[in-house]
Amino acid sequence: MAVQYEDDINIENAEELDLLEYSDTSDYPVFKSVRVTKKDFSIFELFRRYENGRLILEVDFQRKNVWGDKQKSELIESILMGLPLPIFYFKQQDDTIYVVVDGKQRLSTLFDFLGNKFELKNLKILSFLNGRKFNDLVENLGIYQTQLEDYQVYSHVILPPTPDKVLFDIFDRVNRGGTKLNKQEIRNALYHGNGFKMLKRITESSEFVMATRITEEKDSRMKGSYLLTRFLAFYLLFNNKLRDDKETYIYNGDIDSLLEKTLKYLNSVPKDMLEQLEKLTIACLQKSYKILGQGAFRRDINKSKPINMNIFETTMYLMTLINIDGDKRILTEIYEKIYRTITKSDFINAIGNSRDNKNKVYQRFDMIRKIAEEI
Repeated sequence: MAVQYEDDINIENAEELDLLEYSDTSDYPVFKSVRVTKKDFSIFELFRRYENGRLILEVDFQRKNVWGDKQKSELIESILMGLPLPIFYFKQQDDTIYVVVDGKQRLSTLFDFLGNKFELKNLKILSFLNGRKFNDLVENLGIYQTQLEDYQVYSHVILPPTPDKVLFDIFDRVNRGGTKLNKQEIRNALYHGNGFKMLKRITESSEFVMATRITEEKDSRMKGSYLLTRFLAFYLLFNNKLRDDKETYIYNGDIDSLLEKTLKYLNSVPKDMLEQLEKLTIACLQKSYKILGQGAFRRDINKSKPINMNIFETTMYLMTLINIDGDKRILTEIYEKIYRTITKSDFINAIGNSRDNKNKVYQRFDMIRKIAEEI
């Protein structure tokens, strides 16, 4: 059976990704925890940090924005003329790692030029430098190498423990001039690490593409990654893997907090544990497709309908609880039980309005657990 791939990534209720309001409803005055400091760096220092892996530049949501030769050359010319650049924003991930919040294109251009990857073109003021790469700036032109390396970049560094709800707002504000980032794209920058690398590997896998019909080249807004994060969040929650100040994390309806606890957990666990979670997820995708085919994760198991994220997370969780080896009749039985469950009015209500409310979350997962108990 040929697989029809999604022409456009249409996920039911995915509009919540673009609502940057944080779901936390506490009255704590978060501004008291905001820590932002001013810091100056030379371009050479930033380049050294980048080469040593201590400056994260290539986060996925920024890959699409590529400057042309004219913009790149004009930036270098502006610096060599001593003109000021707009302020850069970094988020300090730990004591040594910085993530670029705003300024990725400028830094990419600077690092590429320092790496001798392009030559200057169409300069109007310093036209005598046209056709020259960084390594060509020697002898009587050597002053320009030094000037570029010593140029001071003015930046604001967002320090921990600035709350995530504030970080969301900062990302939104400083990126308004370009494509507005959604929540998952912002999380990719805030929690860039082994966890997101694993999510990316899964979204690129044949098992994910087969089960969801979502291909990486079409998924420019990280919706597939969001689906997987929700599934893993509830799987870890129900297996008591998440912690809150060393106590077992209790879900109170704050989905943003749950997802961020999950991403921090994925970045902190040993490599072998992350590999186990990756294998588990791949296996669940395989089982989902084997049982449900192209209708997997969709209302009424209807392949023409969009993926419903709540059906995705509950179906995937069910797959962690069941074994489909043996008599093929079990596949038909599971299919029928899933269909009856997700078409019940109680389940439909639990994935409707206020679907991340604690009671509705536990209601739909309790309903899906009963399938495993009955098999």
